[in-house]
Amino acid sequence: MTLIPRKLTQSLSRYPALIGWPGGLGIAMTGAATIMVLTLSLPIRNETVSLNNEIKKLEPLLRQPVNTSSAAEIHKRLDAFVKTLPDHDTINDTLNQLHDLAANHHLTLKNSDYRPEQTKAGSIGQLRIVIKMEGEYADIRGFLREIPQTLPALAVEQLSLTRQKISDTKLDTVVEFALFYSQSDVKRT
Repeated sequence: MTLIPRKLTQSLSRYPALIGWPGGLGIAMTGAATIMVLTLSLPIRNETVSLNNEIKKLEPLLRQPVNTSSAAEIHKRLDAFVKTLPDHDTINDTLNQLHDLAANHHLTLKNSDYRPEQTKAGSIGQLRIVIKMEGEYADIRGFLREIPQTLPALAVEQLSLTRQKISDTKLDTVVEFALFYSQSDVKRT
């Protein structure tokens, strides 16, 4: 069966009448969705190809052996670190320095709690220190800022600032520290 243009036009003009406006809208939406999928998926496909190429370039690095230090080198580095820590016998001096530093920053110490803790490294000890104090925000901030330079073996682990009333200028502060020290001079019983 051969179609001549006039008959083709007549046969095509019947389809809109058969499918109606909902069908035409459906065909238009399908076409728009197809165009949208193609325009969105091509950049994603290109990026996926690019990432796969990068992975292929990096795969040889995964097969290389990891450069690990020998056990002797690790012990040597640990011993050097432990030598930078204060000795067990000087803990009281370190605590006095901490209290003096707080006093220099016009902080009022209310309460202190000290608790030794076990560490996995036998040559390093740890003392937990909880100090409750009161002072102006700027003084507390200055105190905490000076600790790393003055007492590098002391780590601030937690800080709590509270104000009783919004108009109060002084803050109630609880600071939890961890003091690391060398246990090499501790006599074992």
